[in-house]
Amino acid sequence: MSLKARIRRWIQRRSPPQREAELTHRNVYIFPSALGWVFAVLVFAMLLTAINYQNSLIYGLTFWLVAVGLGAIWLTFQNLSGLHLQAMPAQSGFVGDELTLPVTLSAPGGRGLFRKQARSPWKVSLWLGYPDSPMFDCTLAPGEQVTLPLIRRVHRRGPLTVRRMKVMTRYPFGLLTAWSWVALDYPVIVWPAPEASPVKFAGGDAPDSDGENQVRQGSDELVGIRDYVKGDPMQRIAWKHSARGTGLKSREGEETLVNECWLDWDQLAGLETETRLSRLTSWVLSAEAQGWLYGLRIPGQIIAPAQGRAHRDLCLDTLALWGLSPVQTPGQIHAQMPQKSTGERTSEAGGAVS
Repeated sequence: MSLKARIRRWIQRRSPPQREAELTHRNVYIFPSALGWVFAVLVFAMLLTAINYQNSLIYGLTFWLVAVGLGAIWLTFQNLSGLHLQAMPAQSGFVGDELTLPVTLSAPGGRGLFRKQARSPWKVSLWLGYPDSPMFDCTLAPGEQVTLPLIRRVHRRGPLTVRRMKVMTRYPFGLLTAWSWVALDYPVIVWPAPEASPVKFAGGDAPDSDGENQVRQGSDELVGIRDYVKGDPMQRIAWKHSARGTGLKSREGEETLVNECWLDWDQLAGLETETRLSRLTSWVLSAEAQGWLYGLRIPGQIIAPAQGRAHRDLCLDTLALWGLSPVQTPGQIHAQMPQKSTGERTSEAGGAVS
């Protein structure tokens, strides 16, 4: 096993993927920055000069700078220690898109019996982001929370793979860099990238027949009152008019003709699996945009015709997860994300720096 793989396993063991993470001495690392090495060389040169000339003033300045360096180690570590990170609900996206993954940072308040007297320090000049993506900076007061919209480009369909984000600081003097690699697990589904192509509908129950069906869809908009007809749903009965003694009456709503179709896997015979999924994704988006009632048929999965954003997302989630193992349903993945509490105080802070 290579040294790089050993280091990754060691970090994975100390900081496993999770929904929430707190930075402690187990997962915060610290090392001198370029400026820190220059500072160390300068202090060492001053120490040699003091020894050579036996100059008390140079001795005093050298030892004072050493104390500053040792204090900087503690302050830089404390600037990250105790910081709490939590993955917030995120929206799905397509392969190749840049997803926005919100993360909430929380600074600790007071501690123990001395909560009122000993307040935790500010978290100053924190930098957060994924590799090869913009970094965001923020400063937190004790007990404050802030939500940052991290950016990450995705390249594979299915459940979003866990990737470590970097949290770092060089506060207060820039002599040292303290950082941590945090793996926050987002239960987000990445949809196949849509590939534009002419839509082939499979109408009705015959998966090999090209065409469209038209069905009547009732509207809640009231058009008039008519006599009750056996089979009318209970919610259509006009109870106030029926109470006048003239017999049961039903409310009559406006009916419109809505196109119904099936999006079928077999319509794309001869193509590779990923190409089929990409084209079916494009067809789902097209059918939803045109206001169709559309269903989806793929091997092992049948989704009845419907419309609306929830139905569109269900179809796209099903396409994204098809053929992957271990098998997970869209509901199982989305249920893993905790909902944001209504009482939580958050604010947008920091700016993106390329």
